[in-house]
Amino acid sequence: MAAKKNSILVASPLIACNSVCAALKERGLPYDSVWLQIGHFIRNLDGVSCLSHEQQTLVKESFEEYLKLVSNKDKAQVESLGRDFLDEVDKLKKSGTARALKEEQDFNAQLLDAIGKNLHQLAAIISKADACGMIDTIKADTLKSIKSATSRNQILHIVEESFTELNEKAKTTQEKMELSMESLLVLESNAIIDKLTGIFNRRFFDQELPKIVQTYLDKKGRVPFSLMLLDIDRFKEINDTHGHFIGDRAQQKVAAIVQNNCRAGIDSPIRLGGDEFALFLIGTNEKNGLKKGETIRMEISKKPMTFMQRETDGDPHNVSITVEVSIGVCELDIAWKDIAAGDLNRHAIFCKPPDDDPMYKLTCMLAEGADQALYEAKEMGRNQVRAFRGD
Repeated sequence: MAAKKNSILVASPLIACNSVCAALKERGLPYDSVWLQIGHFIRNLDGVSCLSHEQQTLVKESFEEYLKLVSNKDKAQVESLGRDFLDEVDKLKKSGTARALKEEQDFNAQLLDAIGKNLHQLAAIISKADACGMIDTIKADTLKSIKSATSRNQILHIVEESFTELNEKAKTTQEKMELSMESLLVLESNAIIDKLTGIFNRRFFDQELPKIVQTYLDKKGRVPFSLMLLDIDRFKEINDTHGHFIGDRAQQKVAAIVQNNCRAGIDSPIRLGGDEFALFLIGTNEKNGLKKGETIRMEISKKPMTFMQRETDGDPHNVSITVEVSIGVCELDIAWKDIAAGDLNRHAIFCKPPDDDPMYKLTCMLAEGADQALYEAKEMGRNQVRAFRGD
């Protein structure tokens, strides 16, 4: 069995979950090599928000250079080079985080300056007694909207326009001003909705997952929580064969099926980007998470999806495609909080906790666990549901 595990696996087209991993295996890398995990990381490199476009390009170029070095190396040398590559990426991610923080600080200074100018105008219009409480409310709500901003230049423009509108409405009645304040809350909610599918977006995922984990810790794990990750199988083939319009419609149908299997006000369906989705399952353990995942998988793949396709050189016609998905499920484990960050998940690629802060550590472990379960579903042949099993 050990010999079989360490053998070179390149014969089956079902082994690799993406073209990067397939290319690595064709180079003769062992099935359990760290480079297969790195290949999965390179495939999703565009989603690493702390790296600039230039840094992502640098990572890809470094990746190719390292691949040249692994030729004719023994397994220990291959693993050592892989760890060296990950160390270089980690240094880039840290520098990218510092750069992003500086940009956010500069932006917030500009935004607060715009808010301050408008607050002085409001203070001159509203009676002094009312102004104090109203200004505090405006500050709090506007700063809250910063967290959900979709574009820095856009939010600066929106804030200035919102206060101009408030200045005019405050001259008439307090009621109109309160209605205007509600419009700022609408801006915040719109910033966390995916425009293509109408479900939550990646910004919502990044904001809410740490909060859910903290609540889980506060309740000492008494209320279970599971994270589900879902990926459309061979989605690139759909786009290449039928075009991006059909690909978008397929994503909308998948999103609708995921949302229809949610408990209203409890579960949260999310489009992470591209053909990847997530589902927050509050009060759901691994067993029930797998059951829900199987229900979603079967509903998506049970019959072909039909779309109307329009072409410039012919009449519109129906196109039927079979859509399948791979799903990974991971349940939070309260025992993780007592394991050192460095020992918790030795296979982590995207998220390595720098310290033992329980909330951050469990959030990283949960996201990594669901991703590894999804990766296993892809590796085992796609169109299936897998749970995270740990080391």
